[in-house]
Amino acid sequence: MVVSAILVAILATMGQWWFFGPVTKCLVYPLTTGTLVGLFMGNPMLGMLAGANIQLIYLGWISAGGTMPSNTIVAGIFGTAMTILSGADPKMAVTFAIPFSMLGLLLNQVYMTVNAAWIHRADKLLDRGNLRGVRLMNFVPSACMSFILYGIPAFLLVYSGSSWAQQLINMVPKHLINALEVVGGIMPALGIAMLLNYLGKKKLIPWFFGGFFLTVYSGLGITAISIFSAIIALVVYLGSNNKEEKVKKKKVKRLSVNKKIEDVEVAPVDDRENNTTVAPEYTKKLSKSTLVKTWLWSTSTEACYNYERLQALGATNLMITPIRELYDTNKRRAEELKKYMVFYNSEVFTIGPIINGIACSMEEARANGEDIKAKDINAVRTGLMGPVAGIGDTVMQGILFPILFGIGCSLALEGNYLGPILSFVVFESLIFGCGYFMFMTGYKQGKTSLLKILKNGTIDKIINAFSIVGLMVVGAMAATRVTVNTPLAITVGKGTTKIQDVLNSLAPGLIPLGLTLLVWWMLKKKVNTVYIIIAIFVVGILSYYLGILGFAG
Repeated sequence: MVVSAILVAILATMGQWWFFGPVTKCLVYPLTTGTLVGLFMGNPMLGMLAGANIQLIYLGWISAGGTMPSNTIVAGIFGTAMTILSGADPKMAVTFAIPFSMLGLLLNQVYMTVNAAWIHRADKLLDRGNLRGVRLMNFVPSACMSFILYGIPAFLLVYSGSSWAQQLINMVPKHLINALEVVGGIMPALGIAMLLNYLGKKKLIPWFFGGFFLTVYSGLGITAISIFSAIIALVVYLGSNNKEEKVKKKKVKRLSVNKKIEDVEVAPVDDRENNTTVAPEYTKKLSKSTLVKTWLWSTSTEACYNYERLQALGATNLMITPIRELYDTNKRRAEELKKYMVFYNSEVFTIGPIINGIACSMEEARANGEDIKAKDINAVRTGLMGPVAGIGDTVMQGILFPILFGIGCSLALEGNYLGPILSFVVFESLIFGCGYFMFMTGYKQGKTSLLKILKNGTIDKIINAFSIVGLMVVGAMAATRVTVNTPLAITVGKGTTKIQDVLNSLAPGLIPLGLTLLVWWMLKKKVNTVYIIIAIFVVGILSYYLGILGFAG
């Protein structure tokens, strides 16, 4: 048990201490951490099932702008550990995870508040030209805080053993456990509704209903729905491109060989594209290895995330590598790095790296004598960080994550270990492949690169196409993962009519659909998610005891 406790403590520490994205990014998600906790505690199947049940609640929780609506790290790790210790049914993992998640919000607030102290220490180190000290300040103190706040409690929870947890679960009456199963059956409606609230453009909402009813009538799984929706999205995307690729042609007069003037149709030419600009030959040039290292450092931008300047210390840390190559003295390097020690916050992994690539391009030009001031670089960075975060968070958290981890949860709940493995591998490959491409694009094309990418609304079309896939997958999840029905029946004479059979004859899955839409309506009315969670607990328990709802899993 000691070894298990140590491993879970390390996992909890790394889950909050985002020191290197390729390792730590998926440790935020309960499907990944639940499986790992189960592996460390000797019951990987129960850990995976518990993590998948917890993950379903949080598919729609978007963390943006330094906010954390719920601490999924603590929910996944602590909730799964408690499930394994108590030997409870994995459906009970939700009831353990939610209280831990609320506690985790307090831990996160302490973590980000204390981390603000380290950036002031880094300011002083930079004044002295101690670049290595600045780099260490980005990692070491935040690691210690993460271990104290997350690692130690996780160790104590697992090390305390299973006897007390089993006694606790044995004290809960069987009928209350059944009522809590109904709560667990309703709870995924919250995550699904949050995704609807995030992706739900009016013109795209029909795709959600398409995914829902295709699932309930055909019985297809989420993987099949994902494939069909991807084909549909591709057709829609290509169709929208074809419409805009029809170039308007104009007629010009041209003298022919027989001296007759003919009307000839030609495509319009943008003269600017014919203007060739010769790139200046710089004496100071960033090497390919430096650029790759800088991109890798960009994945640790949130290692010392704090309320005062958010990603400032991480942004300074990643720029140490190119600044070292461009300037010869530590004094000059420190002066150049000071401009990055200001408030900064953007998406880190998918689209956000384009800003760091642009910064490298401008730094290279500045080092070679171009008329680029420090304030110019910061103006570009601060001007882009908001729009880029909006696109990046939408792509990563609002589209890729729910699609891939939704499929992963479905496979995991069927007892298939490919669920967490595939979602982890594909998700990491996509976001970091995209991040590398965007970083290099930003460097090669400079500050005009984002405008070129946004030209003709290409990003909007891509997001809309992915949203179609996301909404159809979410619809399928509402049909399969909101697992409640009604045991109500009406007896007239000797005949009994089951309400659920009547509803199924109208359309299967009406109760899950109704509950999902009700939660979505509450979110649109700005009802606090904590109140919605409490309402789900109250409604689930009362409806079970009143015989209105039952668990259909």
